[in-house]
Amino acid sequence: MKVLLALALLGLGGLLGLGIAGLWPRPEPQDPEPVARAWGVANAVAAVVLGVRLWDTLFEVLVYVVAMVGVRFFLGGLRWRGELPPVAETPLLRRAADLLLGPILVFALYLAASGHLGPGGGFPAGALLGSALLLLALAKGVERLSQELYEPRLESLEYLAVALLLFLGAVVLIFLVRAPAAFIAANLLIALEVAIGAWAVLHRFASARGEV
Repeated sequence: MKVLLALALLGLGGLLGLGIAGLWPRPEPQDPEPVARAWGVANAVAAVVLGVRLWDTLFEVLVYVVAMVGVRFFLGGLRWRGELPPVAETPLLRRAADLLLGPILVFALYLAASGHLGPGGGFPAGALLGSALLLLALAKGVERLSQELYEPRLESLEYLAVALLLFLGAVVLIFLVRAPAAFIAANLLIALEVAIGAWAVLHRFASARGEV
């Protein structure tokens, strides 16, 4: 196993060295502004990521899903052997969750819905939603929050979001649907997927080590 790992590392290092050496001609970078205008959006980054590089973005989401599934299956049966008491709830922590949860959710939705107009998008919005779930877990405990969220429903939503993203990508590429609505839908689906995945990792790691 160690020999295979060493060979794999050497192979990756060789590929990286060939890329850095510049032995093959590289295409000239295109101006992203005409791409943004062609898609009818103001954010050139969103036009490239969700337009020109749509399949690349979808595969990144699929890699993220595979990582989440791996965490679920491989850490699902692990439990911390020691007795670790949960973090004691404090009025400050509970009040912080009460005050910050709403603004975090609203700002995350704003980032996802306005990613075609300026900085933002589905990935940072999903990370913010995941931080909101982490804040709730610190305030009331991971297992209690897991029961309230009903994880089987979250898993169904996660797989549905991935399926809808693939369907949306196929529709955009086949029918050349160039509209801001497609960007908004893609960003909202990506935010949902990233948030649920972040919660899956948090729950499995906390369950394997002990309560947060």
